Amino acid sequence: MSSTVINRSIVQNSPRRVFHVRELEKLGVSQSTSYRRARADGPWTRLLPGIVLVAPGPPTTHDLITAALLRAGPTAMITGMHGARIHGLTAPDENAPVHVLIPHGKKIQGSDQIKFERTTRLPHPVVKNEIPLAPATRAVMDAARTWQPRESTESLLIEAIQRAPQCSPRALKQEMDRGSRRGTGLPRDILHAMTADLRSPAELHAFKLIKSSDLPQPSWNVSLFSAHGHYIGIPDAWFDDVALAVEIDSFAYHFSKSDYAATTKRNTRYATHGIAVVQILPTDLTNNPEEVVENIRRAYQAAALRTRPEVETRTIPTDR
Repeated sequence: MSSTVINRSIVQNSPRRVFHVRELEKLGVSQSTSYRRARADGPWTRLLPGIVLVAPGPPTTHDLITAALLRAGPTAMITGMHGARIHGLTAPDENAPVHVLIPHGKKIQGSDQIKFERTTRLPHPVVKNEIPLAPATRAVMDAARTWQPRESTESLLIEAIQRAPQCSPRALKQEMDRGSRRGTGLPRDILHAMTADLRSPAELHAFKLIKSSDLPQPSWNVSLFSAHGHYIGIPDAWFDDVALAVEIDSFAYHFSKSDYAATTKRNTRYATHGIAVVQILPTDLTNNPEEVVENIRRAYQAAALRTRPEVETRTIPTDR
């Protein structure tokens, strides 16, 4: 049988494009033939030791995942960027190397496109599209600790919190604390900002909405004082360059009977000190997000046209 017929037969009779040479031997292709065809000038591609792509052209991500799992065996699972993408996220880098978790007792050499990581904390896999994956929290945190730029890491964590039910800020932080500290400085800083500086689910929703918009990025829950040192308030979001405050006026967080008067006094202090305010209902964040962004944009543009009032932020904690 000619090599052309062999290649056509394998590709046509199997949905797979990646095989171990031992599998090909069972299909009638000797190992010597497989290795010869997978040389640099051959029609096949060697992806890992003993693993070949039996189709022309560069390997797809699915090809690389198949190769990695064939090489590592049944205890391996996909994590990191590609694991998070298979879990349904879009922010992870689709061009990142395939990241594979293997038992600590194994040692497998990877490549530029496939990274094997030994771990003593091998989780129970989640199977999606017949691919064993690390759970979403593990996959996201493994992706977050790969020294990506801050903007990319923020986008990854925000989307995970927003779209993956398992990935609350607390769950991600717990996963990070259980694992290796390598590469966790940046995601730890980002998660701290998202959990320590945001006081309510509505504020977290607003944080993600503004972060994904083209608005300037505000500070969150900073203390405002007049030029004479008098306390003014702690807006949920604060655009310092134009002295614009954003308040998310939910009943649960701002309009209980005990603090209705305090909220009214706060708004009066804003007005007397010349601070522009946008007030948002939590339901608008969910039902009318585009309108919320547009209202903030217009208020920001209007505030930029006036003389900025003499107010300043301080890190001194104080009550609203």
